Amino acid sequence: MTQITSTAQSLSERIGTDLAFPINGNFQTVTGLDLLLQDIQLLLLTTPGERVNNPNYGCGLKNQLWENIDEAFSSGKKNIATAINTYEPRVTLTLVTGTINRNTDLIMFQIKFIVNATNSPVNLVFPFRSASQLASA
Repeated sequence: MTQITSTAQSLSERIGTDLAFPINGNFQTVTGLDLLLQDIQLLLLTTPGERVNNPNYGCGLKNQLWENIDEAFSSGKKNIATAINTYEPRVTLTLVTGTINRNTDLIMFQIKFIVNATNSPVNLVFPFRSASQLASA
C-alpha cells in the first residue's frame, strides 16, 4: 500500500496540481493523469489569440467548425498534433487519427501519447462536431 501511495504522490509531483475545471463555486484540485488530460483538453479547446500573455497558445480546432467535414478532419489532425507537440512537454505524441460520422457530422479524434513521467501509453478520444451540415439545413 505504501508503494502505491508513493507512486501516486510522485506522479502528482512530476505532472503537477491545479484547479479542476469548470470551477462551480468550489475549488477542487486535480492532479496526476487527470490534470494532464484536463490540460490537453483545454489546449485543444483554446483558439490561438485567446490567451493574452501567450497569443500563439491553442489548437485552432474551433476555427474548423464551419469547414467541410473532410477538411475539418484533415486540418484537425494536423492542428492537434502541432498543438500537443508544441505546448505539452509532459507527453510524447505517437498518433492522431479519427473517424468521421457523416450522419451526425461528428469527428472522433483518437489521440495516442506516452506520459513521459511514467512511460505509460494513454488513448484520449476527443469528439468534435462540424457544423457544416447546419449551414445547409
